[in-house]
Amino acid sequence: MLQQKYYEEPFLKTFQTTITSKKRDNGQYHLVLAQTIFYPTGGGQPHDTGFINHVPVVDVYEEDDLIYHVVERDIEEQQVLCEIDFNRRLYHMEHHTGQHLLSAVFLDEYGYSTEGFHLGTEYCTIDITTSHLGEEKQKVVEDKVNAFIRETIPITSYIVSPKELELLPMRKAPSVSEDIRIVEIADLDYSPCCGTHLTNTGQIGLLKIIKTEKYKGMTRVYFVCGTKALSDYVDKHSIITQLSTLFSTPESELLTRISSEMEQKRGLELELRKLQEEMLEYKARDIVTENPSSFVSFDWDQGSIEDAQHLASNIMNLGPDTVLIGVGDRLILTHDGTEDFHCGNFIKEHALPRGGRGGGSAQSAQVFFSDAEAKNKFKSYIETIFRSQTHTEKQ
Repeated sequence: MLQQKYYEEPFLKTFQTTITSKKRDNGQYHLVLAQTIFYPTGGGQPHDTGFINHVPVVDVYEEDDLIYHVVERDIEEQQVLCEIDFNRRLYHMEHHTGQHLLSAVFLDEYGYSTEGFHLGTEYCTIDITTSHLGEEKQKVVEDKVNAFIRETIPITSYIVSPKELELLPMRKAPSVSEDIRIVEIADLDYSPCCGTHLTNTGQIGLLKIIKTEKYKGMTRVYFVCGTKALSDYVDKHSIITQLSTLFSTPESELLTRISSEMEQKRGLELELRKLQEEMLEYKARDIVTENPSSFVSFDWDQGSIEDAQHLASNIMNLGPDTVLIGVGDRLILTHDGTEDFHCGNFIKEHALPRGGRGGGSAQSAQVFFSDAEAKNKFKSYIETIFRSQTHTEKQ
């Protein structure tokens, strides 16, 4: 067995040991220690980080029954002091242990097994075998998990043989056939696992499901534990407090107040859109009055692309059959469809060779130019064509 001190004392933060061998690879040094408190990447859990003689440990991995510690520069001393980033270790232990407990409760309560597990830096996820997980079931599971946390149930780990494994009520089958390490939450869960874990459920502190989503016919459950769960609560409480102050509303009435504000906002947006559409109609009349022609061209910077398209449509309703509008770095070309002319094809044929990018349908197209001078030249080119020829001749 490897000298895995992190299994014997998972809360050990510092440890003195010796370097037994080293190798250099791509400018980094890979050290093997007589014993180690650094957990290597494996079993769905990221590696530990920290320092060896104050030199940062950037990676830890296991290969050929040896654990390698990757550092950026050589360490000449044989006797070394190891220091792990304990906040990172604790985060991993809280969430890995919390995952075991959460998976066990989902299986016990509803028969949902865990088919996927990811331990991220901001949250943890499991994928369970149900395509739908309602809020009521989430609450039942979350309440039961936190009840088990409050009971401070002992957690132990040990190695078993394949024969001994047959006597245990395993939640899932192991991926190895020898040196099978079992993590047991007394009378609740028996799982093969090579990760670091807490010594009782009380050390998880708290588990909170933060959201769920459908994933490949299953449900992905996002959750946080312990210190991260407290941090998540503090952040969200701060947001709620600020919103309560902003709306001058008690926290208990905040959801109702915000819903009312959102409804009012939607009403105002509809009213604003109606007024904008009326404004576009008046603007179209002014433009047609000033430009009594079948072809109308102008620059417009008073609204969005969508507004410009509505304006073009309003102009054509008043008589002109073709409208060209310059909006920022784009040109919008529209046609009423009364003649055999295709706006999209015209743009592709004439604009693309001049550095424009765009296209569209027979009646509406737009083109983008990264260079303002190129856009203005192409606009002048279109104006020359449409003002000097008929639509049939243009094609």
